[in-house]
Formats: sequence, C-alpha cells, structure tokens
Amino acid sequence: MTRLTYMQFVHLAFYYSAQQIEQLETSTTHINQGNSIQNAVGLWFMSIESYINSILRISCLAKSLSFDDIKKKDLDPRIKTLFDTLEINRTPFYSGTLQKLEEFKRYRNELFHDRTNDTPLVFQKTAFGGNPFLANQVDLMQAAVIAVQIFRSFRHVIPQLDLMPQVMITKEDSFFYEKIDNLFDAVLAPYFLRSLSKHSLTSDLDLNVEAPNLGESPIFSSIPFKVLIKAVPDEKYHVLPSQERTRIGEELFSTIREGINFDVKNNFQVANFYR
Repeated sequence: MTRLTYMQFVHLAFYYSAQQIEQLETSTTHINQGNSIQNAVGLWFMSIESYINSILRISCLAKSLSFDDIKKKDLDPRIKTLFDTLEINRTPFYSGTLQKLEEFKRYRNELFHDRTNDTPLVFQKTAFGGNPFLANQVDLMQAAVIAVQIFRSFRHVIPQLDLMPQVMITKEDSFFYEKIDNLFDAVLAPYFLRSLSKHSLTSDLDLNVEAPNLGESPIFSSIPFKVLIKAVPDEKYHVLPSQERTRIGEELFSTIREGINFDVKNNFQVANFYR
C-alpha cells in the first residue's frame, strides 16, 4: 500500500485560495492582495509534486521497483521516470503543460529560496508576476490552473480509477467530497473573475484548464489496484474537545492593541529597526 498524500495538500490549497480571493472581494479602503498568497501558491506546488510522487510510488509497486532510489531526484527526472515507468506517450504533456510547470518551478524556487533581486523574472508561458515576493491573487490562480491541468492529464493512468484530487466540503452537519477540477470551474474561477469585476479590475490570466488526457498505462493491465479509505479513527487517537467557550486569541491580541497609543499626527506606526 501507499498513501495518496496529495489529497490533503489539495484540500488546503483550495481553501487557502478561496480565502485569498475572499480578501480581494471584501476589499474596502484598499485592494487587499491577500495575506497568505505565498502559502497558497506553495501548497499548489506541493500538491503537484505529491500527486506525481503518489502515482510514481504506485507505478513502482506495479513494476517491483524501489521508490527510495527515485525520490531523491529533482522533479524533472522524476517526471521522466514516471513516463518511462508508466510506458505512456509523453509528447502531449511535454509540448504544453510541462513548459508551464517549468515556469511554476522557477517562480516557486525564487519564492521558497528568497532569491528576490532587482531584476524581475520573465515568464513566457504563464502569468506569474516577476517578483514572487509581491504575489497577489493572479499568481495563486495561475498556480491553480497549472495544478488542475496536471491532475487532468494523469487522472486515468490507472484503469478503472479516477485519481483526480477531491476536497471535503461541509453541508449542514455532514460533508461530501467534490473533485478539484469541478471546484475550480464552479468556485475558484468565477469567484476570482467576479471579485475582479466588482472592483473594475481585469487580468490577462488564461483560466482555461483543458489538458491532454494521457490515457491508461499498460503496466496495470494484469494488476488490480484499489483505493482504500479509512473513515474511522483509531480509538487511542480519539480525543474529545472541551465544550468551554473561550476567546483566548482575541484576548491576547486585545492586550497588544491596548498597549499602543498613536500620536496626534498619525493613526499608524511603521516598523522600527533601530536599537
């Protein structure tokens, strides 16, 4: 067995993205570019990498290969190894989606490794901003587009299974799961566009998430695979939460705010770097 770790990352990426778009929508005194854009973008990249690794681990099981020998490679060699292992045509993926992923990787590396400099990055295939340090909702939507395109490409490589990541959504006192490509079309994309329109803003970002379906891999023709879901937690990890109503965080922030007094000229304070 192997874990489908990408499910958790996609779940977080979706909700982080929706929160950042909400901050754009509810902007009043200024356009709110989002307080966790970089986190959302990072989660989309983690989702992609986890998705690739999950399928690669399954492929290694099918062909009796060791994933430990592969996992230390960079992302590009891992993708090449995945196509070699699956024995499927890589041309449709390499001629389009991979080029966008390459630019996403450059953007992510600039962000994660703090490579910010005076010269902005230049992207040809994507709408990422030249300085990831100043990311906004356009950047997270571009990240989401690339992620969904990759999910759609590989979703049917295992016969009889749909590997499209799914997100848990609550309804009343229960919940259900919806596929992320449907949520992109029904929630993220229209939410982003309507929030832009509300503030008379536009974007050149291409929200088209169509991607080539790579089809089924022949290596699974004689090997049945099943997805197992553990819905009941182990009893030893089951902890009942306290029913006491508290506002601990609100109280602590209030204490900090009460200790600040603005002078008569200004109603704000800038950061103080002096000793």
